[in-house]
Amino acid sequence: TVSPADMKGWVFFDDGTGTSCLAGNLCEMVSGPATPPAGSGSAHLKLTASGDRPSLGTLLGQLAGKKFADITTLSYSTYKTTPTAPSDVLAIALQFNVDNDVTDGDFAFKGRLVFEPYQEPSLGPVQPGVWQTWNTLAGKWWLSGAGNPARFPSPVCSQSAPCTVAELLGHYPNIGIRDVPGQPNTILKAGGGWTNFDGNTDALKVGIDGVTTTYNFELGPTNKDECKNGGWEGIFKNQGQCVSSFSSNK
Repeated sequence: TVSPADMKGWVFFDDGTGTSCLAGNLCEMVSGPATPPAGSGSAHLKLTASGDRPSLGTLLGQLAGKKFADITTLSYSTYKTTPTAPSDVLAIALQFNVDNDVTDGDFAFKGRLVFEPYQEPSLGPVQPGVWQTWNTLAGKWWLSGAGNPARFPSPVCSQSAPCTVAELLGHYPNIGIRDVPGQPNTILKAGGGWTNFDGNTDALKVGIDGVTTTYNFELGPTNKDECKNGGWEGIFKNQGQCVSSFSSNK
C-alpha cells in the first residue's frame, strides 16, 4: 500500500520539468472516487494547461533490467472525471524507461515504452465516471524513440502505429526496463499536449515469472489521531506503528 505516510519510493512530479507538479495542477492521494479497485483510495492527477504532465513514478527494483518478455502480469486501473465527451480517449498512461537490449551492457537513455488504453479498441472504449482495468499485455505499445538513430533506428512501433506485445518482441526480443539506480523506471502519467484532464489511477499489478505485486494507492491516515479506530489497517502493521510514523515526521 502506497500512501502519503509511506510512499515506498513513489513520487509525484511533472514529467515535463522533472520537478514537483506545477502550480494549479493536482498530484495527490485521495479517497475514492466511487469504489476504487483496491482499497478505498487512489492517486489523483489533474492538469490545467497544454504541456503539463502530472505523473506518479518510482524505481521498481523487480523490473529493473528485466526483459519485457519476462513480465507475466501487467495491469492497472483508471478513472476519468473530465473530459466527459464520449469521443474523448484520454486516460492515464503507463510508461517505462526502456532499454532496447537489456543484455548488451548499454544503459543509455532510449526513450519510453508507452501504453495508452485507447490504442487497442478490443480492450473497450475509455469512459468517464467509471473505473476501468486495462490488461496491458493484451494491448498495444509504442516507443517514444522509434525512428531515432541513437535509440530505435527502425520506425516500427511508433505512436501512430503501436505494436502488440508479440510484434514488439518480434522486433526487439531483448527489449526491457532500463536499469539505472536512482532514476524512476515506471511512470503513471497524464498530459503531454493535453489541454485539460482530471482523473485517477489505482491497482497497478506487476508480475515477473508468475510472482505478482499489486500497488494499492491510498490516502490513508493524515495525522496520528486518524490512526485510531482501525485507521491504520491496510497501511501499517499496527496502530502504534502508524502513530510513530507521524511522530518521526515532526
